[in-house]
Amino acid sequence: MYSVSKHKESPGLRYFDGSIFSDIADHETIIAETEKLARATGRRPCAVVPTNDFTVTSSALVAEHYGLPRNSPRTVELCRDKLAMKEAFAEAGIPIPRFHGFTTYDELMAGVDEFTFPVVIKPRHMAGSLGVIKVDSKEELADAYARSVADVLSIDGQANSPEDVFQVEEYIDYEYEVSVEIAHFQGERIVLGITDKQLGPEPYFVETGHVVPSVLSTNTSLVEWALKSCEVLGIEYGVAHFEARVNTAGDIKVIEVAARTGGDAIMDLIEDVYGVNPYEMHVLSYLGKHPERKEFTPRGVAAVAFLKAANGTVTEVRKNAEVLKAPDIKFYAITAGPGTRVKPLTSWLERQGFVRFYWPDKSVAYGSAPSDENLVRAREIAADIFVVEE
Repeated sequence: MYSVSKHKESPGLRYFDGSIFSDIADHETIIAETEKLARATGRRPCAVVPTNDFTVTSSALVAEHYGLPRNSPRTVELCRDKLAMKEAFAEAGIPIPRFHGFTTYDELMAGVDEFTFPVVIKPRHMAGSLGVIKVDSKEELADAYARSVADVLSIDGQANSPEDVFQVEEYIDYEYEVSVEIAHFQGERIVLGITDKQLGPEPYFVETGHVVPSVLSTNTSLVEWALKSCEVLGIEYGVAHFEARVNTAGDIKVIEVAARTGGDAIMDLIEDVYGVNPYEMHVLSYLGKHPERKEFTPRGVAAVAFLKAANGTVTEVRKNAEVLKAPDIKFYAITAGPGTRVKPLTSWLERQGFVRFYWPDKSVAYGSAPSDENLVRAREIAADIFVVEE
């Protein structure tokens, strides 16, 4: 199995047999490098598997070149362009927030009169909540729009998509935010798990933690809308990541669907709890194969929480701290070191690591409020291991 990477510094490369070095969104270079590899090894690709939003388009184009299983161009477009996705959902009767597309500040000002504040501004082709900002009043629009544009430009073209297309949406003030992971096998859809998503302070929507299984795992309406959304988008291959907000009365608003595996350790949490590897399911689908297991019973509770140091400059990281030796910590990673400048939490780029927990003897009270034990523990750990000067 080979990965595509822009450079040799990526730590994930150690998990692969080899690598093709290219911009992950440059399908023409990927094909050219793959042809070189094929001539050198005598082997041809048998599957092309997207692993994040920025590879969904390029992987489909490479797969098309080799005549391999892939989602259709229309499906890829719908899953990458949030405006096109919402238009398809609206036509199909999927419950979604009101929305309006725009490319300039003047278009935003003209379209926002259709909405009651607060609203949400988001780029149409980004991922990880980058550039997604809540706006409480019309007076705040200019600053919020400028920040969203700056966030898009900050990744220096990695999305390989238009950088001047946005949309404004109705803000959904519901108590729960969840994701549903759905594996696709040539018309058959299998729900792998449902996750409670925990967010940082508004006006941003940075994910600070996840818990599996969700307290809404028995909500059949949620599962039905997740399956229907994937059907509307025409997803046929791979694991899809569905996101929605739900209130205590059971009302559901679909936020979006991505034609790739969920990020931020969600796949690891599902494997901990259900004993199924979603990445294996993802690859099996693109190989045109079917899984042996299709039903999964939870065995405990798993969670991840992201570390956030105090704002300032990190002067020391206490990696041998006792708090990191707790038996319920399955894995942790620290991404900050001495000299790291810590800023307020405005995007996933401002997190300083994560901690994964697993509690095999715990269970979830379905229908209750989600647990925040992982977040509390992460705050305690961050306070203990990071020494920061203002």
